[in-house]
Amino acid sequence: MEILNRAASGRMKTEIMRDVGLSYLQAKLYLNELVERGLLEIGEKRNLKTTKKGQEFLEKCEACPLFNWDREKLKTLI
Repeated sequence: MEILNRAASGRMKTEIMRDVGLSYLQAKLYLNELVERGLLEIGEKRNLKTTKKGQEFLEKCEACPLFNWDREKLKTLI
C-alpha cells in the first residue's frame, strides 16, 4: 500500500526505495509484482505511477476496518 501511495504522482524507483525503506532486492520483487498485477505502470521516462486499478485497490484497503486497526488501537492508548 505504501508503494502505491508514494507512486500516485509518479516517482522513480530509487525515490520509492528510499521513501519506503526498501532494499534493492525488495524493491525489485515488490515493484515487479505490482506491475504484473496492473497496479503500477512504468512510464516513458522509466518512472513508476499507480494505475487506476491501483488507486481503486487503495480505496478498498482504506475502507477495510482491518487496515485501520493499528490506528484505532493507537488512539485508545493515547
